[in-house]
Amino acid sequence: MTRDLVYHPDTAARHRIAHGEWMWIESPRGRVKQRARLTAGIDPRVINAEHGWWFPEKPGPEYGVWESNINVLTDNGPPYDPAMGTYALRALLCRVARVESGKYS
Repeated sequence: MTRDLVYHPDTAARHRIAHGEWMWIESPRGRVKQRARLTAGIDPRVINAEHGWWFPEKPGPEYGVWESNINVLTDNGPPYDPAMGTYALRALLCRVARVESGKYS
C-alpha cells in the first residue's frame, strides 16, 4: 500500500526531496512519514496527504498506523465549523523534511 504525499516539484527541490522518497510531515501534534509523489498540478505552497494510511506489512492490530496516518497531525478540538459541526481537518500548517537514509524514526 502506498502512502503518497502529493508535492510540487519546485517545492520538493527546495527541500531536497525526490519523487518516491520518504519524507516527514510535522505539525505541533507530531510527525508521520509518507512517500513524495511529485506533480506540477498542485500549488507550490500546498501538499496533499490522504487520511487513513498504515503499513499492512507491520504487525497488527495497529499495523504502524501512528507512523503514517496524516490524522496524527490534526486536532479534533474546537473551534468547530458552524455549518458542518466538524473540526478544522481540511488544512493545517506543517513542516516537511526528507527522511535521511536509514532513519525512519
